[in-house]
Amino acid sequence: MKNKILYLGEKITKITSGADLVNRRNQELLECVGDVTYLPFVGGRFSKMYFKATDAYLKEIDSVIGKQHFDFVFIKHSHLGRACKHIKSNYLGVKIIMFFHNIEIHFASEYMKTNGWKALPFYLAIKHWEKQSVRFADYCITLNGRDSRLMQDIYGRHSDLELPTSFPDLFDETRAKRSVMREDKEPIDYLFVGVSFFANVEAVQWFINDVMPMVDGHFHVVGKGMDKALFHNVTNRVHIHGYVDDLSDYYYRARMVVSPIHVGGGMKTKTAEALMYGKTILGSKEAFEGYEMDERCMLLCERAEDYVKNLKNIYPDFVNNQSRSLFLQLYSDEIQKSRFARFWNDLKQKNGNC
Repeated sequence: MKNKILYLGEKITKITSGADLVNRRNQELLECVGDVTYLPFVGGRFSKMYFKATDAYLKEIDSVIGKQHFDFVFIKHSHLGRACKHIKSNYLGVKIIMFFHNIEIHFASEYMKTNGWKALPFYLAIKHWEKQSVRFADYCITLNGRDSRLMQDIYGRHSDLELPTSFPDLFDETRAKRSVMREDKEPIDYLFVGVSFFANVEAVQWFINDVMPMVDGHFHVVGKGMDKALFHNVTNRVHIHGYVDDLSDYYYRARMVVSPIHVGGGMKTKTAEALMYGKTILGSKEAFEGYEMDERCMLLCERAEDYVKNLKNIYPDFVNNQSRSLFLQLYSDEIQKSRFARFWNDLKQKNGNC
């Protein structure tokens, strides 16, 4: 008999960000082990302050739990500490699993460095509600070792499971070869993929300013919200595409992926995606955080000079077989499904096979 699981949040039907990708992966994992009920967020006063865990949403939680039995509640983000505290205070028999996309207080600190005092309300709200999440959750899942260490250092609590970012294997070798041979579209020299999140915008602008003047070739930027108006010093060798329906065409045509991200947390889903498409990646320490490094497909670059040197001296195949191998061994959804299944079986035994 499958466990009854209440998932706080909507069922993901369309991927618009890296967080969506991880959330959908988590939902698929849960659906493999239990009967999942989704509870979409509702509006209400102070929605931003409570990160959608408003009074109206807490009433929705009470209504759903009051009508049927649940063994577990899965909370998709550590922002939702108010909901976590409410459930643990009122429904002691329900076990709460909290997923951490990153350690938000660490990320909020970095955000304040970039945005100054105007980010203080966000920082204080994160500090309060994430602390509640750590305190009241029965089980905490992190993405990688860094986040697990931060959780221990900041909150004095260990992670119960590290579940790295993963991706479904969408690679099509025939299409990859066909895309390279297309005459109507030129190959892409350097590709950056990411939404118009402040850290991504900062990374792209840095690459435009500090790297592009020193190398030949064209730089393509793809991602929801990315717009030429966000950047300056955009030459005819820089192409800002914004949202596209099919990312795969850009990956197949790219000689390499660049990821000069300098702030953030968790794991970068686009790194796993690039490995899945067989790309050689030039990136910062942050871009590779949580990943098993392989210098045959992942080149660490911390300074502009590092990017320039590598971009001038390497000419990788459009498909790097080592990238594909690393993805299949460590970052495919199938691999993480096995890891999560083992965790779930242990969890059921600890709770009397509920």
